[in-house]
Amino acid sequence: MDDSIGNNRRVGVGLRPTIVLGMSVMIAILMAMPMAGATGARTTFSGRAFGVSVHTAFLNLKFADTGELPAEGGEIDATVLSVTTDVAQANVLLSVTMGFDQRAQSDAAVADVTLLPESPNQITAVFVSAESVATCNGVSGSSEIVDLRVGGQAIVVGTAPNQEINVPGVLRLVINEQIDTSNGRTSSITVNALHLTLFTGDEVIVSSAHSDITCGRGTHVQKDFMTGGGFIEVNGGKANFGFVAGLKPGKTTISGQLNYLDHASGIRVKAETITAYDGTGTTRTFSGDATINGAAGYTFSVTASDVAEPGRGADTFSISLSNGYSASGTLAGGNIQLHT
Repeated sequence: MDDSIGNNRRVGVGLRPTIVLGMSVMIAILMAMPMAGATGARTTFSGRAFGVSVHTAFLNLKFADTGELPAEGGEIDATVLSVTTDVAQANVLLSVTMGFDQRAQSDAAVADVTLLPESPNQITAVFVSAESVATCNGVSGSSEIVDLRVGGQAIVVGTAPNQEINVPGVLRLVINEQIDTSNGRTSSITVNALHLTLFTGDEVIVSSAHSDITCGRGTHVQKDFMTGGGFIEVNGGKANFGFVAGLKPGKTTISGQLNYLDHASGIRVKAETITAYDGTGTTRTFSGDATINGAAGYTFSVTASDVAEPGRGADTFSISLSNGYSASGTLAGGNIQLHT
């Protein structure tokens, strides 16, 4: 009896190192498998931005819509000078979506917003923008809404997301709507600066920015371009701008867009080409051919500086036209960003 017990004990001691070693190897292999997948696969991106979306029983439209960012990333932008529908009006729409360097970002900016025009519940805002950012460490979002009014009443916009205004039986307005759909290795967020839903089912979204990223193996992408949307104070009023200019990710030639509207003088500028782009530090100058109030044969030059985040009260914008017009100032609203 004693020998049998002793033999069992000796056999047990002899097997334990083998069993422990085998289990350790298996655990190491299992742990290494997802790590290899994460480091072996490339980072993938997704994103989309648009200035205004109108959905009714008869309409389903998106204005200044970038469309979907491809999985390999890059940059897509879209601009529209003005929008006029029965339920939404706006000027100088700029939308940008981009993905590179383990970061996905989308921005949308819109000026002179009027929703439900000439109705008792008319909604207006001088400037509306949204930004979404997704990285391997998480997501963030923000909105800027200047001088928001509902039915003529000024609305204090708070800092927290998903602020709501309800007019019973008429409408629901969500301000700085943020929807986080992150899951696993994917970081994902959508920001809608203004999301209006009528009790008839009609829906309007102003300044929407979606970004997501599934992290894997990434490499630095060569680029040097600037984006900006906002407004400056000019004699007699405001001037709005929206632009993208420079050497975009994966590109070998400069390109871009510019829309500019001076409300006081009535000057509307649209870039036809971007022929030059240069600068140092956080300041860039770009120039090219443009139309003024729809007429061709003009040139423009813009100098912009990305001084701080956010850009309001810090970033600067200046423009000069071949017809002698010029304007400059610190941003009274909006943001300018340099991407290098």
